[in-house]
Amino acid sequence: MAPTGHDNLVGIDLGTTLSVIARLDRSGSAITIPNRRGDSLTSSVVYLDGNTARVGDAARVAALHHPEKAAQRIKREMGAPFYSRTVDGRRLRPETLSAIILRKLKLDAERRIGPIAKAVITVPAFFDDTRRKATQDAGRIAGLDVLDIIDEPTAAALSYAAMQAQREGGSGRLLEIPGGKMTAVVYDLGGGTFDVTVVDLRSKRFETLATDGEVQLGGIDWDDRIVRWVAERFKARHGIDPSEDPKRRDALRALAEESKKLLTDFESAPIELTYQGKTLSEELARSQFEQITSDLLTRTRVVSKLVVNNQARLAWEAIDRVLLVGGSTRMPAVKRMLRELTGKEPDDCLDADQVVAHGAAIHAGILAAKADDADLVMADDLKAELRQVEPIAVNSHSLGVVAVHEGERINAVLIPKNTQLPAAASEIFRTRYAAASTIRVKVLEGEAPEAAHNIQIGECAITGLPPGLPQGAPVQVRLAYDRNGRVSVMALDMTHGRFAQTEIERQNRLTDDDVRREAEFVGQLDIQ
Repeated sequence: MAPTGHDNLVGIDLGTTLSVIARLDRSGSAITIPNRRGDSLTSSVVYLDGNTARVGDAARVAALHHPEKAAQRIKREMGAPFYSRTVDGRRLRPETLSAIILRKLKLDAERRIGPIAKAVITVPAFFDDTRRKATQDAGRIAGLDVLDIIDEPTAAALSYAAMQAQREGGSGRLLEIPGGKMTAVVYDLGGGTFDVTVVDLRSKRFETLATDGEVQLGGIDWDDRIVRWVAERFKARHGIDPSEDPKRRDALRALAEESKKLLTDFESAPIELTYQGKTLSEELARSQFEQITSDLLTRTRVVSKLVVNNQARLAWEAIDRVLLVGGSTRMPAVKRMLRELTGKEPDDCLDADQVVAHGAAIHAGILAAKADDADLVMADDLKAELRQVEPIAVNSHSLGVVAVHEGERINAVLIPKNTQLPAAASEIFRTRYAAASTIRVKVLEGEAPEAAHNIQIGECAITGLPPGLPQGAPVQVRLAYDRNGRVSVMALDMTHGRFAQTEIERQNRLTDDDVRREAEFVGQLDIQ
């Protein structure tokens, strides 16, 4: 248990298929906090039955029998106004469902280490502002003070440095890089998302050079290809498609996931399926599996090459390590592809499932040390080491505004992609009418020249302008990315030299009242 009067600081990897919570011990080592069942990993599945919410493996098994009561793959839907289907007859937001998972992690961990109040939560590097805010809100709904949102590859790099320091040994060596410098590619293929990040690692300094990825690409897409393969063979033999049955579809996905895991270690996996009294018995060879998923792997290869060669502008010879993160990197085809692409042996020394949570716990310790937070229970010399660490991130999306050029609505980029954070840039807008009291600016994330092909994260309403401004009066708008990738805005009335009121009106956003209401709902649930 934690000493009396202190709340624990934790790092949380809120995953598509699995979630993990970790903390720093007194020696500065990151350790996973097991759940109530003693497992390090908790399935990211929510099963609602009235006022009872089950999370984890029990929820995953129950979902096979009553899929209408279960929510899965929630991370894929972060930023949407509602989860894609009702759960136990209720329309719920992805933030609320994610908060139930976070609440479960928090409650289980508190049984082992005492009160938890503050957390760092990880997100894919390619998450946009809307998804990042949704993740922050999920933490708040769960009753957590979210210290920061950190990119998963950055967390993995922190964890890697900590592991290297432990190997080197010696006191006061929390985050050291052998030789003092290393350039690494973090290839992160998780259950539902994919990122590639180039990181410049130096002792006490972790600088992201470039990042890219897909938020709709992960291990579950490989699972779905097996589902399709099984369904096509069943239909060819018996004339019916079991994947069209919602109850059978989730069972098929579970079968596919187990088959995929078997194919990591064996050359083939048995497929046994009974539906409506008819049976299919097949063997899926690893070579077949790799053939039906080859386009998915190719997508990760294309992104990897783009990030290293085009965005970071590095040759593969300049890369010292290719670090594997995410459970889906265990597939043999992944290592084979990376070996051929990079000319290097992929480094799987990290625990693919727990490394991100460990890095988040380290980041929580860094923030607490810099803030001289009394909740960080650690020797003074170790705190001093953490204070010296500087993680430097970049933005995964360009930030711009909608502008009109020759009659076309274009994306006027203010902060290009892969700019070091924090970053800010300004643009001057002019009032269209005399005595205008408001200017509205549409804020975009993305690289496409056409405005419509980017993500509109919301509108910036500049209000409180002084009366009597002439037509064409200049107003300077300043957009900024914070260190955690969140977007903020300011505006200056250049005629009178004073700041105007600004706020981004985000689509599908939760207000503080919404967060309190959802937190009340989650707080009333019996979470098991």
